[in-house]
Amino acid sequence: MGTEKGILTAKLEGILADKLDELVKLKGIWESVDGIAFKIVITTIDNNVAEKIPEPYKTEVRDLLTEILDEKDYAAACDKAADMIDKLIDIPGLDDDTERLIFTGIFTAIAGLLAKIGTDETEG
Repeated sequence: MGTEKGILTAKLEGILADKLDELVKLKGIWESVDGIAFKIVITTIDNNVAEKIPEPYKTEVRDLLTEILDEKDYAAACDKAADMIDKLIDIPGLDDDTERLIFTGIFTAIAGLLAKIGTDETEG
């Protein structure tokens, strides 16, 4: 993946921009250019902010995001994200199993909220 600066591949940036374009409906001529604008903003933020994430974490996050996109297995993604965070964070007084449960719960709740937001948008 040598050419990406941040954590998102060009494919992921395009898919995120397309998703935002679907969700955000602007008036008039703005609707015809908002997808391009979203892509520029996502790429700029990724290249300038996510570029500062040190290795090996940047590659791990990039691989996880790509896998989520390709497999669309959000439950497995929550587990993998929780594992990654559990390796990075140690909460004093808690054993690894308890930490992992907390992180898995957080990611599962976030995934549930995102799914709810997505279904609310399509029902509208």
